[in-house]
Amino acid sequence: MSLQIIANYRKPYKGILQDPDPRLRKVSEKVNTVDKHVHKIVGMLISILKELDKSHLLWLGISAPQIGHNLRIIVIKKAYRDYQVIVNPEIIKQKWFLPAISGCYSLKGFYLIKSPYWSKVKFMDLNGKIHTETFIGGTAVLLKQELDHINGRLISD
Repeated sequence: MSLQIIANYRKPYKGILQDPDPRLRKVSEKVNTVDKHVHKIVGMLISILKELDKSHLLWLGISAPQIGHNLRIIVIKKAYRDYQVIVNPEIIKQKWFLPAISGCYSLKGFYLIKSPYWSKVKFMDLNGKIHTETFIGGTAVLLKQELDHINGRLISD
């Protein structure tokens, strides 16, 4: 459950689907093979992040459903102009659930949500290698939001 605290904060950004587009509510399919199609989607996601990225933005991410591809692919900002691709993420453990203020490029407002500030996630990279990584703080909040996207949920739900 979330609470909208600022309405109509941001205008739609080209290429990012807006609620109530039904594609945002579909559960995304697992990526079975990292092929040219997956690389093309990742390239589009990174291209959008590069256009949105500013040095002062600490947390930034996007998922494949937000550009109309229902695959379990997420790209998050690690540092300015440095992005991490996360394929088929699976939550292993989450903790430290606290309030957070979050926005989404598929929604116009800012929302007060309850989110984990610690998440351990198993995922695949673009080389097919499996990783387990712990995300803390704002990055964990961001990752939860992107995980929700690939599961057909928005922060407004």
